[in-house]
Amino acid sequence: MAVITSFPIKLSTEEAKREARKSNGLLARLINGGGCKEQEITMRTIYIENRLITFEITTKPPFFEKLFKKEAKPRKSRIMMIANGSTCGVSYYDGRGVETTVAEVSEEALQHSDFSDEELVTRGNALARRILRRRVGGNFSLEPTEIKSVYRPYHVAFFGKPEEGKKIYYVPVPADGCTVKRTF
Repeated sequence: MAVITSFPIKLSTEEAKREARKSNGLLARLINGGGCKEQEITMRTIYIENRLITFEITTKPPFFEKLFKKEAKPRKSRIMMIANGSTCGVSYYDGRGVETTVAEVSEEALQHSDFSDEELVTRGNALARRILRRRVGGNFSLEPTEIKSVYRPYHVAFFGKPEEGKKIYYVPVPADGCTVKRTF
């Protein structure tokens, strides 16, 4: 058993099973033996490692501010990114209203990060620069200040009977109720 920091589970396995059955597309149903409701679905909860990366943004003062104010100082702020350890996908993280819990989980339910911290920081840096260039503009520098590991729970629906050496169709459903949306 391992003690981890994770997002709390807000979606039950039955709700995840219904959602997985709904999101199972027509082509997948045809390939996997029809779309009958009696098709065997095996549910498993997996915790995938994510990294919360905090960047410190330092912007130079504007030209006119330097001219008229003698003590013009660079401005500092922070931006947070969350990086998925299994896909190396990165997105903006707004931590408002999101709490984490400490949970005790078996080792077989954990999936550790496949990518190094340097790769995840590089991806997070690229996305943060793209966001800031569109929103803020100007010259700025980014420095990673904190990298924190947090696990995200998923209910995984396996369609059919899982057997060693056979491919099986599966649908992961986020158990924490959060979704990743591309808005920019």
